Amino acid sequence: MTFIWIPVALVVLVALVFTVWPLRGAPEPFPSDPLPDELEAEISALKTEARQLEGIERKRTLARIVRLEKRLAGLRAQPAVSPARRAGLPVLVAAVAFILVAGAVLLRYTLPRAPGETITTSRQIGGASDVERAKLAKLNRLRAEAERKDDAESWLAYANEAWDLADYNAAAEGYKRVLDLDDKNLIAWRRMGILFFMSGYPEDAAQVLSVVVGIDPTDTEALLFLGNAYSMLGRFEEAIGAWQRYLEAGGPEAERVRALIERARAQMEIAAGAGAGEVSSGEIVYRAKCAACHGQNAEGGIGPRLAGNPVLRVDGAVAEIVNSGTGSMPAVSMSNAELQALLDYLKGL
Repeated sequence: MTFIWIPVALVVLVALVFTVWPLRGAPEPFPSDPLPDELEAEISALKTEARQLEGIERKRTLARIVRLEKRLAGLRAQPAVSPARRAGLPVLVAAVAFILVAGAVLLRYTLPRAPGETITTSRQIGGASDVERAKLAKLNRLRAEAERKDDAESWLAYANEAWDLADYNAAAEGYKRVLDLDDKNLIAWRRMGILFFMSGYPEDAAQVLSVVVGIDPTDTEALLFLGNAYSMLGRFEEAIGAWQRYLEAGGPEAERVRALIERARAQMEIAAGAGAGEVSSGEIVYRAKCAACHGQNAEGGIGPRLAGNPVLRVDGAVAEIVNSGTGSMPAVSMSNAELQALLDYLKGL
């Protein structure tokens, strides 16, 4: 790393010297204006010519001499131009300080970067702990290896590492490449299905994950997110079925999934009550699409508390979050009527 900074420092130093070099030395006066001398020479020539002229030509020449003499007198009445003044020490110091600060900022946000790094990754490494820097460096090495070998195994190793680091854009890129090379890789299909769900495409997620569990009925990760996708789509019976198969396969988050099953059953009851006019449509939307993360009564959970949240008072804020997603929350598909019913319900909590 030191060897990178030495040439950079030399370049900055040369640029600094080149910039401030013209500021050195004593003041130099501006050259005198040549126009008065030219006017005097022309007036003298015209006077000589006028002595040899007669009549109208002589009058015209004399009139021109008068105009030029007036112009010359005006120029001589103007104050003399002061000598050029070199920048003083404070200006020079300010210029040097600016160049040093600008150079430091450029170095901080552009250099150095390891091969394959982006500026964002480089900044992450700079502000990360030793463990995090080691993980990001490993991710860069795995990507370089995957690009060099370009086989399914190398891309899968890179995508899995990106997944563990929660760099889902990189993970999606890696898993897509795996499927380009090996379209039967269940790990890549499973993770792509989960990424569809996290990106707010539950229908696509359900289609992909249902194929995965059809091939491997004991894939607990696929079963968990298949249930989540069905739940987001309001297909609660299918969601409960997927989660029950998750429990039967010995999934590690049994307590959480049992709670999801209970909520899905409650949502089915709410939907039935709505049909009888007992529950608002906004509550149905909330139970179906928000409760799993924000709590049964909007008290908060994986997502923030929504009951009494100040963001509800900002026009369009909730709609923007729902439609576009924010942070770790994906976009959630719902109609304008569902969204308005949801907003009315949340504001009444």
